[in-house]
Amino acid sequence: MEVSGEVADLMVKEGLQVSETAVKLAGSGIKNVAALLLALSRADYKTVGSTSVSRLTKDQSPTVVVPLKKEDMQRFKSMAKQYGVLYCAVEPKNNNSGVVDIISTQNYASQLNAVFEAMQYPLPSKEGQTAKKAKALAPQEISSSERGNGLRNTQSNDKPSVREKLEVMKEVAEKQKMPPVRSKNRAR
Repeated sequence: MEVSGEVADLMVKEGLQVSETAVKLAGSGIKNVAALLLALSRADYKTVGSTSVSRLTKDQSPTVVVPLKKEDMQRFKSMAKQYGVLYCAVEPKNNNSGVVDIISTQNYASQLNAVFEAMQYPLPSKEGQTAKKAKALAPQEISSSERGNGLRNTQSNDKPSVREKLEVMKEVAEKQKMPPVRSKNRAR
C-alpha cells in the first residue's frame, strides 16, 4: 500500500484549485478597479466653486439667476468657496452695463443669499408677496367648556338630513324590488 503517491496527487489537486481561485479573484478585482476609474474619469464631482452650465443642467432642481456687479466678481468667487456654492458666471454678449449673471440651482439658494448678504447686496424680494393683514378675519374668542371649537351652530334647515335621504332611498328601493325569478339552467 503506497500512501505517498495519493498524498502527492491530493496536494497537486488542492494547489491547482487554490491558484484557480486566486486568478479569479484577481481578475474580478482588476475589473472592478477599471470600472471605478472609468466612473471617476467620466463623472464631474465638483461641488463647490465655478463650474459649467452643462454641469448645472445635470441637476434636476430649478435654476436661480442673480445679477452681480463685474467689479465684485473676485470677492464673490472667494466667498462662494467659503460658503460652498456651486455656480456659473455668465456675462451676456454686448453687455456694457457691467453686470454678470450668477447661475446656480435651487439647492444653493440659501448659500447664495448668505454670500450676497455678506457682500452687502440687497436680498431679492419675492414678486406678489403681500404684507400680513393687520386684523384677522375671524376674531379670537374664548371657546366654551363644552365639546366643539366654540363656534355657533350655523346649520340651516333648508337641507334635508342624511337620515331622511336614506329613508327615502330605502322606500324607493323596496318599491322597485322584483320577486326572484327561477331559471331552468342548472349549474354543474
